[in-house]
Amino acid sequence: MAGERPPARIQTARLTLRAWRPEDAPLMREAIDSSLAHLRPWMPWAVHEPSSMEATTALLGKFRDDFAAGRDFIYGIFTRDEREVLGGTGLHPRIGPDAIEIGYWLREAATRRGYVTEAVARLTRVALEELGLGRVEIRCDPRNTASAAVPRRLGYRHVTTLEANALTPSGEPRDTMVWELTARELAERGREGRSS
Repeated sequence: MAGERPPARIQTARLTLRAWRPEDAPLMREAIDSSLAHLRPWMPWAVHEPSSMEATTALLGKFRDDFAAGRDFIYGIFTRDEREVLGGTGLHPRIGPDAIEIGYWLREAATRRGYVTEAVARLTRVALEELGLGRVEIRCDPRNTASAAVPRRLGYRHVTTLEANALTPSGEPRDTMVWELTARELAERGREGRSS
């Protein structure tokens, strides 16, 4: 990555985005277990849920270690007071140099409140302004209209739809929409906002 590592804790108006810790396992379990029917059509990992508390604790330990080592930056989306997990997000350095991918999921009870848009807007700024990366991508299943609405709402461009390049959680081929926002586009938007 071009600059430093992202912060382990980020606050927005309503949310705390924080690197996962093993002790978050009960909160994560509750968020996932209450939303399995909502998550399974879109998230491949949800097909293997529910997991045991021990397995979840171990997974969160891996997320913590990957964050500390700079391999992957996975956050919990918490209420501002950190008493409830609303979902998860991350900055994933898996799409090449000078770029990062943002992924996200949300518990069913927290949908349609703008939480993911708020979290992704902040992570976009972290990636492009604080880390100095050139571009951010968001990828999603075109059938997941709620997920695709997030990059559209934030001014990302739909650059392509990759045909049958991935599998659904049930193993069927599926397309992937690729959305992109560059540092230049974000800076130009900021200048336009200041001049109006």
